[in-house]
Amino acid sequence: MEKFHKLKWTISANEHGKKVKTVLRQCKGMSAGTWKTVNKDGCVTRNGVNSSGQDMVEDGDILRIYLPKTSFPPAIEAVDLPLDILFEDDHLLIINKDPFLPTLPGRGREIETLAGAVRAYYEKKNIQASFHAVSRLDRQTSGIVTIAKHRFAHQRLAALFDRYAGLKKYVGVADGRWFPSEGLIDAPIERRPDSIVKQHVTAQGKRAKTGFYVSRRLSNTSVVHYTLYSGRTHQIRVHSAYIGHPLVGDDLYGESSSAISRQALHAHQLRFCHPVTEEWKTVQADLPQDMRQIMP
Repeated sequence: MEKFHKLKWTISANEHGKKVKTVLRQCKGMSAGTWKTVNKDGCVTRNGVNSSGQDMVEDGDILRIYLPKTSFPPAIEAVDLPLDILFEDDHLLIINKDPFLPTLPGRGREIETLAGAVRAYYEKKNIQASFHAVSRLDRQTSGIVTIAKHRFAHQRLAALFDRYAGLKKYVGVADGRWFPSEGLIDAPIERRPDSIVKQHVTAQGKRAKTGFYVSRRLSNTSVVHYTLYSGRTHQIRVHSAYIGHPLVGDDLYGESSSAISRQALHAHQLRFCHPVTEEWKTVQADLPQDMRQIMP
């Protein structure tokens, strides 16, 4: 079994003349903790020769980083569940999550979790990797969940999303006939002081931006495509309710529904810059059956 996660970059013209450490810390976004781990238990090579952080790089140099692998979080119990894998390589695993499956054990200490299913999958495939959920979904929300196999991939992809270097798109069914057909909800969000779960729009909150496009209006509902420009807790659910169109089935911000037993929300598309290869990629997740049934 491989002992290292292998990262590789070709030095570009704008990185020419910089120190190895500067390239990794400033250009590639490697944290101080990860850099310390590489120095202590891994290594860096430049054109196949061991290198220190003080070495200067030149345009066209091949920089390889060997990051020690870590074990899966021991508290996560493996559970044999099918996984709908949308993308996988040595650094990332992207899953289409079923509704009602929590990403990680919560206060109820659920046995069946996405993390547990990933652990079972890794054990079957003899993959040594950790579990870093770059983006999480509410238990009831279905769709794309991105899992980093090591902490550098996690920290860099999260930083890229923070700089809006990528897009997260959702499909939802909202109550009522939503007008206008497209626009932007720019309303700050924070947790309500009287709840440990519920969020609300308030001037004191953190800035939250959600783009929307209404693709269809049914008799008393609307099919809405959302684009997240920030990542606040329950952002789409809160913003939809804030403008008077809570998601169908959302009993926290609206009302339960006989048509669907959860909030009608699905993370259906992700466009991202790969944290290691730096290539742009797009993945899509098909709608689950329960949402297709209420979108005739």
